[in-house]
Amino acid sequence: MRCTLLGTGDAVGVPAPLCECEYCVESDPRRRPGLLVEAAGTAALLDAPPDVTRGLHGAEVTSLDAAFLTHGHYDHAAGLSELNHARYDRHLRNGPELGHDHPISEPFPVRAPRSVLQTYAAERPGLVDRLGMTVVGPGERVAVGPLSVEAFRVDHGEPPFPALGYVVRGPSGDPVGDGDGTAEAAVGYMPDLNAAPAPASVPVDALDLLFAEGSVLGAELHADAADLREGLARLDADRRVATNVSEHMLRMHTDAVEDRGREVGYEVWADGDAAVV
Repeated sequence: MRCTLLGTGDAVGVPAPLCECEYCVESDPRRRPGLLVEAAGTAALLDAPPDVTRGLHGAEVTSLDAAFLTHGHYDHAAGLSELNHARYDRHLRNGPELGHDHPISEPFPVRAPRSVLQTYAAERPGLVDRLGMTVVGPGERVAVGPLSVEAFRVDHGEPPFPALGYVVRGPSGDPVGDGDGTAEAAVGYMPDLNAAPAPASVPVDALDLLFAEGSVLGAELHADAADLREGLARLDADRRVATNVSEHMLRMHTDAVEDRGREVGYEVWADGDAAVV
């Protein structure tokens, strides 16, 4: 499996809106978080950030097999509108008189927590229909080609609207292979956390790669850094990567942020960075 972080930033990204601080000016941009997982010709997207179009094109991906949302906040779900445009059979400004039909994307399912589906069904039912949105709940395991995506509940501080984390299992190694090997890799994705999940609630004993809330670096966007690191340390993961990274919030330059990551055992990636597991 190949895992690509389409975005590594927090809810506002880097640079922050209307900010001219040295950390925004001197840091490379960070898009909002989203993870692309590919294996044996299959591509699954975890979260649809508002920058999803640039992220997917940067990863040279023009076809998806499924998308999954962790929760409905803007930085994780606003990209549904972008994906919705890919479902039109004509470009909005290119009618038949222009002699150009926009290629329609192949249908792919979008799975989301019940609260997200209810919100969009009330406010934008056409989008729900075009994207084929359905509910995914804790403990549900969805097959996407050679991938298996399983949801579990995480604490993001809003009990009426629970957030989900995901474990993706699939063939280990080169994602362009046929996926028929027996070796399996497991990847965890939990970008927004107010507290670490209990190990028993995560549907795998060990992870090859864990993408987790960037409060571990010290900005404490959602959780106390030391408490979160201690809680996540109880999860058996070979590698740990911080999401929701913000030089602006940390008041640190990128080199210092990366050093902080190494100190606490977390890799700090740039947008579009990837790893094969």
